[in-house]
Amino acid sequence: MTDQTTIISAFVHLATQFTDENEELSTSISKTYVENNWLTKENYWNALFDWKTSFTKEKLENFAKNYTYTKHPKKVGIIMAGNIPMVGFHDLLCTLLSGNIAVIKPSSDDKYVMLYVSKWLSSNGLSDKIEIVERLNKIDAVIATGSNNSHRYFEQYFKNIPNLLRKNRKSMAVLTGHETDNDLDNLAIDVFQYFGLGCRNVSFILLPKSMDITRVLDHFMSHKYLENHNKYSNNYTYHRALLLMNSEQHLDTGFALCKERKDLLAPLACIHYAYYEKEDEVSTFIKNNEGNIQCVVGNYSQGKSVAFGQTQKPELQDFADKRDTMHFLESIAN
Repeated sequence: MTDQTTIISAFVHLATQFTDENEELSTSISKTYVENNWLTKENYWNALFDWKTSFTKEKLENFAKNYTYTKHPKKVGIIMAGNIPMVGFHDLLCTLLSGNIAVIKPSSDDKYVMLYVSKWLSSNGLSDKIEIVERLNKIDAVIATGSNNSHRYFEQYFKNIPNLLRKNRKSMAVLTGHETDNDLDNLAIDVFQYFGLGCRNVSFILLPKSMDITRVLDHFMSHKYLENHNKYSNNYTYHRALLLMNSEQHLDTGFALCKERKDLLAPLACIHYAYYEKEDEVSTFIKNNEGNIQCVVGNYSQGKSVAFGQTQKPELQDFADKRDTMHFLESIAN
């Protein structure tokens, strides 16, 4: 049976393959972009380099030591999403580190790199731990990430086996009015990296009445290049037309639409914002929307928050939807 040391070693060595000199990986990224223009080469390499920093022996060992490595592996189906690069990679890592077998159904929007990664790991000591499939049959448990519509289907289809199911979430920022220019530059990254398509992207900003939203928008202009991306530009144009037709007051940066609306879920190319007078208002909003919030960005003093510019750089222990994947995998053991 493959031991955990072998698995950790495989991921440490996998990280050395995350270089643009790797022709097979570069080809996989190029093929992905041809089929899915949202997954640009620049964004893909950015995601891979972030993963590379996490795959050190020390970090992987420190992460894994808090959990039990099973001696009775189960087949865990992993349904991956394709909205941003490498969604589902953390689920693969957790499944293998827990001692289980990963039965992977890659997203049709992002399959080539995952196929490369799976092939590489299989060829480096983990062939008994990874399966790639078109349909999930004969699995003991499942981890699935998808839209709210997909979530309802998953709930019904996988109701008879242990499951960890995730649906749409978004992230928000809480400003105090004391942010530096660098903070706001980094907030722009939290909003626009990966075109704002990820659950960790900020789509809603709460700021004090003493702070003008235009100061925030000035720092967003560094991402004006997004207007040159056809799919993103089409979304901007569409939602701009809706706002104008409905005579809804909004601010237009020329590539993003900013509307005062106390709503976490903003459409693509749009940002919602609202003002608060007391911090209790912030706490109440977060509590009322907890099930839809992936993370809170900023210097929020009443709960765990993510530093500006770090939303797309989660640590290994930053589980999606705040649900401990490793704990779930422990729970399915005999």
